[in-house]
Amino acid sequence: MLLQPEARIYLQSQRGVFQTADFYRFCTFNFDTYHAESRGPFGNLLALNDEMLLPQSSIEIKTAETVRIVLLPLAGALEIHSPEEVKYVNSGEMLEYLTGPDNSLTITNPYANETVNYLQIRFKETENAWSSAELTAFDISDKNRLLTINRKREDENRILIGRYDGREEGTFFYNSDKAIFVFVIEGAFEVQNRLLEQRDGLSLRNVTEIEFEALSNNAILLVMEV
Repeated sequence: MLLQPEARIYLQSQRGVFQTADFYRFCTFNFDTYHAESRGPFGNLLALNDEMLLPQSSIEIKTAETVRIVLLPLAGALEIHSPEEVKYVNSGEMLEYLTGPDNSLTITNPYANETVNYLQIRFKETENAWSSAELTAFDISDKNRLLTINRKREDENRILIGRYDGREEGTFFYNSDKAIFVFVIEGAFEVQNRLLEQRDGLSLRNVTEIEFEALSNNAILLVMEV
């Protein structure tokens, strides 16, 4: 039986918002106190949060289940405290942690005068998954192609990122048994004939390739297999 393609756009203007005096969070999916009927998890993608920390501020991360947390700085660097170690992750790097109910992480902005902006992404994981923190570096100055930025293990889905010049086109191929979530970090793209602007997302099922075109210079696209 031929399955019909499924697609849903997640507009940045419809994200959940949480803020304190020194922290801002914009949620693509239901998270913490934000709940909307159409914003449940997409496959094993539990959360996609666009977060900002003011200078010298910190937040603590605790989870009720085993999850893989991906931290992707967009502006500035982060200092991450776990029970085992302290790690630093800069723009052009991605840090992955496996954490659960018995652990916690603290994210700190180490700067005295600069706000940091980063993505916090959460994937559902099994308790027997890998346990060490993984830091990977990437260089999106190599434009107009998608780069795999996680150290893909067996059965783990890929995370890819790319910076594109205006009117550059691309195609991404993947297995039909997977779903895809696309997120525009900067600029604007047309993805599968749908307009996505900065911080918009698009979920896709039952397709084996994605075609896209950058509509602005230095546009940055994030693609996640789910």
